[in-house]
Amino acid sequence: MEKLFGTFGIRRIVNEVLTPDFALKLAYSFGTYINREIVVVGRDARKHSEMIYDAVISGLLACGCQVIELGLTATPTLQWACRQWDAWGAMITASHNPPQWNGIKFMEKTGKGLDREKDVDVEKIFYSEKYHLVPWTDVPQKTIKRDVNDDYIRAIVAKVNLPLIQQSRFRIVVDCANGAPCLITPQLLSDLGCRVVSLNAHPDGRFPGRNPEPTPDNLTDLTTLITHASFHIGFAQDGDGDRLIVIRPNGEFVPGDYSVSLVANELASQNIPGPIVTTVATSSMLKDIAIKTGRGFLATAVGDLVVAKALQENKGIFGCEENGGMIFPDFVWGRDGAIAAARILHIMATKEKSLDDLLKELPQYFQIKMKKPVNPEKKEKILSEIDRLTSEEENRITIDGYKVFYPDGSWLLIRPSGTEPLLRIFAESRDAERAQAIVQKYIDIINSI
Repeated sequence: MEKLFGTFGIRRIVNEVLTPDFALKLAYSFGTYINREIVVVGRDARKHSEMIYDAVISGLLACGCQVIELGLTATPTLQWACRQWDAWGAMITASHNPPQWNGIKFMEKTGKGLDREKDVDVEKIFYSEKYHLVPWTDVPQKTIKRDVNDDYIRAIVAKVNLPLIQQSRFRIVVDCANGAPCLITPQLLSDLGCRVVSLNAHPDGRFPGRNPEPTPDNLTDLTTLITHASFHIGFAQDGDGDRLIVIRPNGEFVPGDYSVSLVANELASQNIPGPIVTTVATSSMLKDIAIKTGRGFLATAVGDLVVAKALQENKGIFGCEENGGMIFPDFVWGRDGAIAAARILHIMATKEKSLDDLLKELPQYFQIKMKKPVNPEKKEKILSEIDRLTSEEENRITIDGYKVFYPDGSWLLIRPSGTEPLLRIFAESRDAERAQAIVQKYIDIINSI
């Protein structure tokens, strides 16, 4: 049986694989699995999201499920609604993928994405085509339409120190990627009393402003604007609003490891129990913070769903990824870019410190992150040699790929891509030359095979 779902949901190119018929059958499968329960359904701003959205709703209704429609909204907003209403969820989104892609993410009643075991159950129904379509008399006559964006924004505002943020009168520029965050983040920042300039802030599924992935190359308009004006901070999001990237007042891109560590440092200092949870690809800054504050630390395989599950099981205080994804377990069981932005402003206001000063307080590391294309025919031989060489190191873990820790605190991680013929190579050290040397050693080995 072919695996349908990735680390979180399914993503395919529209009308090549992800057709309305394909989406309908997926909805049949999920609707059969949850057996007539309530489902909250939302969509991002992609040109074809409404088409897939309608197909999913039709499939769920055919299975006798009661559907609550949120329409255009951010992924974390839908996850928040699932948790509030104890309802299953279905989000039509391809997150940061290019415009021709779309996807479907199914949520549990907590708002967390489906565990792999539940994914398998849905896949079995999909391939067997043993759908439970209800008699016509049991098909719900209509859906319930709800707009929860304002409720969600108010819930975020209640989580931070509103008076202090208002007094700070922060000047902010935010790039919404022409995606779902257009309906959330500018209003949130305005409600917090900030002076806001918005870029790419009208929903447009063609993404005319920039590619929806918030990488340095895609944020040149934002960095140029913030460089030539007077702002306290810049924010950028992806197409469905679950990630947040931070830009310094001088226009420099803040690596995700640093923005998540800034938030972790503040939360970990509070008298709240629970470990910090992140992935093997994230900086040692998180572990340093956990040790400093006397709390536990857990490293998982890469993937926000894996982090969220570990947070639930271990009652963690905060979860994050090196790409800027932050999970606040007291709010949403998934990455949430909007509350991450509000939380950073809360820290700046309550500590009365600039973004630059807060970043200087963090442990300082040098990082290298790269992709190394490999010949598919040599991939297994290369991985076998990497496995052999890294196994000779004193401290190695294989939670996700091969990660080696060195006595001086430096580390190397090599992970094979599950979808492309390449290796992801990360290294970190307190010395830039040391980080480069660690990577170069393995690049030379890979090139020699």
